Amino acid sequence: MPEKQNARSRNRRGEGARLRAELVAAASALLESLDGQEALSLRAVARRAGVAPQSVYLHFADRRALLTAVYQARFAELHDALTTARDAVPGNDSRAALRAICRAYCGYGVAHPGHYRVLFGTAGTPGWEPVEEQLPGLRTFGLLVDAVTACGSADPTATATCLWAAMHGLITLRQDRPSFPWPDLDDLVTTLVDAHLAAVR
Repeated sequence: MPEKQNARSRNRRGEGARLRAELVAAASALLESLDGQEALSLRAVARRAGVAPQSVYLHFADRRALLTAVYQARFAELHDALTTARDAVPGNDSRAALRAICRAYCGYGVAHPGHYRVLFGTAGTPGWEPVEEQLPGLRTFGLLVDAVTACGSADPTATATCLWAAMHGLITLRQDRPSFPWPDLDDLVTTLVDAHLAAVR
């Protein structure tokens, strides 16, 4: 069944930024329901945003450029979720802060599977070998490194990398194997983090 095109008023002069944001939002919404980012088309994004397909090319040269914009927007969203969780921890409890960051990370991945696929799929990156300033994910990863450092890890980058890989496994396996009798996600994250903290001690 063809997707119904949303009615949309024409942007006034100078409102191109608004259209760009609407196209990113439309692509993000579609990625929540499509079977992977390869199924996303610029025509479907235009239809979702209520504009002509040609309008997309005023802001994005191709589908990869649009996915890159979604990638950057979603990493900013993930970064905000992690900092909000960290800052909500009272006092200077570094271990509780690390647990909060990890719970927020896994919670985001489970709640937004389409967005999560974009964040960690190669098609969502600016290029196969992007330069550092094109990797907003490094800033988000830095939150995890800082939290692990505060807990006393001798090698915080290695510890943070192992935590990230383990959390990614929890998120993707829950999506790929929903029939497995998964324990509560927060309980799993607590077990995971506490195991790493025990190693630090």
